[in-house]
Amino acid sequence: MTIRKRLLLSFTLILLIVTFIMGAFFYTINKLNTINNQQTHRYDQLIRVEKLKELNNSYSWIVLDIITDYEKIQIVKQRLNKADDFYTSLNTKKIQIIGNSEAQEEKKNLILIFKNFELMQKLIKKDLYTLVLKRNKDFSSFEKTFEQVRVNTNNLLIEETLYLQKKLGQTQKKRDAFLSTIKLELFILFILLFLLSFIISSKIINQIKQMLYKLNQSVLQLFKNGEKTINVDIGKNNELSQITENLNSYLEKQSDIIQSREELLRNISHELKTPIAKGKFILHKIKKNTDDKIVKDISTIFSDIEKLTSTLLQREKLNLAVLKMKNFKVSTLVLESLSKLAIEDESKVSVLIKNDFTIEGDLYYLTLALKNLIDNAMKYAKEFPIIIESKDNKIFVKNIGDELLNDLIYYIQPFTREPNQVEGHGLGLNIVNKILELHNFNLKYKYKDSYNTFIVIF
Repeated sequence: MTIRKRLLLSFTLILLIVTFIMGAFFYTINKLNTINNQQTHRYDQLIRVEKLKELNNSYSWIVLDIITDYEKIQIVKQRLNKADDFYTSLNTKKIQIIGNSEAQEEKKNLILIFKNFELMQKLIKKDLYTLVLKRNKDFSSFEKTFEQVRVNTNNLLIEETLYLQKKLGQTQKKRDAFLSTIKLELFILFILLFLLSFIISSKIINQIKQMLYKLNQSVLQLFKNGEKTINVDIGKNNELSQITENLNSYLEKQSDIIQSREELLRNISHELKTPIAKGKFILHKIKKNTDDKIVKDISTIFSDIEKLTSTLLQREKLNLAVLKMKNFKVSTLVLESLSKLAIEDESKVSVLIKNDFTIEGDLYYLTLALKNLIDNAMKYAKEFPIIIESKDNKIFVKNIGDELLNDLIYYIQPFTREPNQVEGHGLGLNIVNKILELHNFNLKYKYKDSYNTFIVIF
């Protein structure tokens, strides 16, 4: 399975869990809205019942006013009109209040409450008003009957209030319990989502890491052992296996190109060496009969061609160099490099080993690099001695001479040199830089106090 498919499958699974969590969230919102609506409904019903209590008390005050001022017919009529207003208001609220009842028992109580209000209205409008018109001062029988109805109504209203308060308490408990449960469920779901995402991601990342590690090790093996293809088992039908196949295809083509180039260079070298050797032999034979200067010039040309051929082959070998790494002291590297040059006048070189540090590298190639730097320093020095100094994990090769006209990057390219330079072919610094790059070391240049200084940083 490809990495893309694995990621898509993981993403789909996580998306399903997230969708489930979102569904749970919206379910929670909907449930809470339902509970809140129930709460609001019961609060409103409770307020309506409290107003009925006020009306019940208001009827009592009307009766008291009528009995107190029964002789004042105008006041009596005003109180009767007020009772009519209360009754009209009650009839308006009756349908709404009864319609908002939740249980059958509650509905029966409310119907009974409104029947009592009708009875109180009837007692006031008929019985009490009749007693007033007859100028009867004895209202005790009426008061007893009315008070009984009012008390019954009040008891029913109290019972209704207690019922609604109980329901409100139950709804609140239900809301709290639901919130506690949903919080726990959502917390568990989020934990599961996190763990699942972590496990899936870790598994995919580890698989990718293992494949990349195998690929990296195979690439390192490729460079170390000079193999031509990457041999690694990272499965099939995945992105990295496709990359490996493409790399192997490229490496095979490059190998063919390099092999062809090597064969060409070997052939050129062979073909050049033969006429050079013949030319030298002929020069030796005609040396006695020819001007020494002409012979010397021709000999120099052949030597230059021979040196260029050798340098080219040396530069080409670096492309396929397999380093033999070992530890050695910087003093060993300096001495090996000087021995390769076979300097006749040792006073022309000053060696200062201030810090004989250890280097890990290929002694043969690093000797070649340092030899080239020392050779250049001696070749272009205006005064002697040149200085070779080691300290702080660096080698400094110094000579007194003209400052370079261009940056170092210009001179490390093959076949580049100063316009007025006669000797050399512009390959020395290129070979030095190539060897240091193979070791992951650096080459720097600076000019100060008439000294050209090349610095090898290990």
